[in-house]
Amino acid sequence: MSPAGPVRLLQLSDTHLFADPDKRQAGVNVRDRFNRTLAAMKPWAAHAHGLLHTGDLVHDESAAGYDDLAAQLATLGLPGRVIPGNHDDPRQMARAFAGPLITTGRSLVVRDWTVIMLNTQIPGAVPGALAEGELAALDEALEALTTDHVIVAMHHPPIPVGTPWLDAIALQRPAALQARIEAESRIRAVLVGHIHHPVDRPWCGARVISAPSTAADFCPGAADFTRGEAPPGFRWLDLGPGGEIDTGVVWATHG
Repeated sequence: MSPAGPVRLLQLSDTHLFADPDKRQAGVNVRDRFNRTLAAMKPWAAHAHGLLHTGDLVHDESAAGYDDLAAQLATLGLPGRVIPGNHDDPRQMARAFAGPLITTGRSLVVRDWTVIMLNTQIPGAVPGALAEGELAALDEALEALTTDHVIVAMHHPPIPVGTPWLDAIALQRPAALQARIEAESRIRAVLVGHIHHPVDRPWCGARVISAPSTAADFCPGAADFTRGEAPPGFRWLDLGPGGEIDTGVVWATHG
């Protein structure tokens, strides 16, 4: 990719790994599906500028699970950021992702773009929320911004996605975030996980974009928990100098 071309980011989400490589979640072998996704990502990583993981890294919150994930993601050779989902242990994450490439840092700057990472975890709960400290951190990051365009990344989606049981456990009280999105034209998208299937919808002049899970797929539109049949995958985003976002999903259909 030419240095003058778009900034390419790779997003993966909801890996739900365990210390035990044979452990299953929602009926699937999550380690096998992660390995397939990682193999599919490697050719894309050679032409990418950054990596984002939008939460639920390790299902059992084990040190071994985080260490293994950190080591595997490092093989992509990309600078990256990770944020917790409702299943994660932020302390274990901070220990395992201490750098140098992939960290739990607040932001990732690549040319004209800044990605701001927000923690929506409510300890002990499945739904998410943005605590006052996270909103203040967002305000501080926006005030200190040196780039023309911004992506906000977090685990829980701030809008309904049309899957009732997932909408019930999404971001609670999204109005504070919505007000900031409406007031800040440089925010081009909100990247999320949690729903285990891809979504790309307009919101407040920006877009809400999700990645598929590398673990079990969740069936879009289902009233109650229903596992889908989609393979694991990841999302790529090409970010243009004028704020354009071209994006798509790569499915790991082999392996």
